[in-house]
Amino acid sequence: MKSIVGRLTDLGLRELFRLLASADAEGVVELDTPAGKARLWVRGGEVAGNPERRVVRAALGRAGTFCFRPGSTAGLVDWVSQDAFLAGVDESAQGSLRWQPSGGPMAPAAADPLSELRDSLAEVQLPAAAARIVVVTADSRPYRAVGNDWRQRGWELDLTDQPGWPEAPAPDVLIVHVPTSTTLAGRAEPWLALAQRAADQHPPVPVLWVGGVADAHLRHQTVMAGVDFLLPAPAGELGEAARWFREEITYLVERLLGRRPSEVPGEGEAFRDFFVALHADSSPAETHASLLRFASSFYARGMLFGVRDAALESLGGYGFAMGSGVRISRGISAFEEAIIGRQPVELDVLAAEEMAVILPALGVTAMEKAAVYPVLAAGDCVALFMGEGRLVPDGTTGGLAGLLARSGAELLGV
Repeated sequence: MKSIVGRLTDLGLRELFRLLASADAEGVVELDTPAGKARLWVRGGEVAGNPERRVVRAALGRAGTFCFRPGSTAGLVDWVSQDAFLAGVDESAQGSLRWQPSGGPMAPAAADPLSELRDSLAEVQLPAAAARIVVVTADSRPYRAVGNDWRQRGWELDLTDQPGWPEAPAPDVLIVHVPTSTTLAGRAEPWLALAQRAADQHPPVPVLWVGGVADAHLRHQTVMAGVDFLLPAPAGELGEAARWFREEITYLVERLLGRRPSEVPGEGEAFRDFFVALHADSSPAETHASLLRFASSFYARGMLFGVRDAALESLGGYGFAMGSGVRISRGISAFEEAIIGRQPVELDVLAAEEMAVILPALGVTAMEKAAVYPVLAAGDCVALFMGEGRLVPDGTTGGLAGLLARSGAELLGV
């Protein structure tokens, strides 16, 4: 592992300590603040060193920079728990911080060494599900019935009958519903230009093309323009075929939205970047173990699954009898919802036949306060974390959700 540098405005000293503890990192933390410089040695949730109190206070106030250099701390004495170290900063005495060795009166045992990190990240949220769907169509009737459903899903529906590029911001999904091929003959270029314009965006805007699929030449042009999916136009807005069309278009939009890149700036992003840097030279097994160690402050038991086409393959876990390499067939409703929607899903109610699949595989007879979290890479859900036996209050798992949402490619190597 190489040295890692960062700004304390992005990642505070408390969060830095807890993150190093979760990764079982060992080395020296160098602080450079307006109040001066200091060196602290860390290992296994403990701290050593005698820094000036004012320097540590400046670091806790998020002023300055830090540099973590991994290395051996053999030979150092007077270790103190992170909690005792931070508590001592608030004492009224001036000068340097001096401690008794770990196990002394100033080093109480920490029942939950990740509690402060968990609490500091409790408000980190995944991106809102709101999305802008633009439909360019000469016939708006098939979309009248989906408006309410889409708004309840947090989707904003914009309808226009002019084949021109919509005003900024760019849509999350573009639906191009062309007139019938008989009326489109010789006038397809503006509609095809929409698909090409969508492909040229950064990132590209996914396109659903509706109609004209019986025209072999037009169908070839749309495919070559980069359209994501083609659907035949419904015959009308009533009847079974129209209902199927509404279900299909909704399902395809949901699937395309699930591929959107996740952009969550701020402290959660700094935390993820530091976590990635800490594990730059780690094996996948070591990274899985560190990620599960962090998750264990949120859930009593947990499993990490890789998402495969036909099954979910366990990558590791804690508290369950299931080992790595065990597979669970795809199709569990809550798991599929997390994969498609890219949002955490509570396992409040599962069908009896689904529970009959999950419980024996995990080696348990029941589950309580369980949830499934997506692990994302380039907008796709590449893995899932399932936690059972929540250890924190409702609504305080944002830190876990935020890390998992950012950790797919870098942390899991899948």
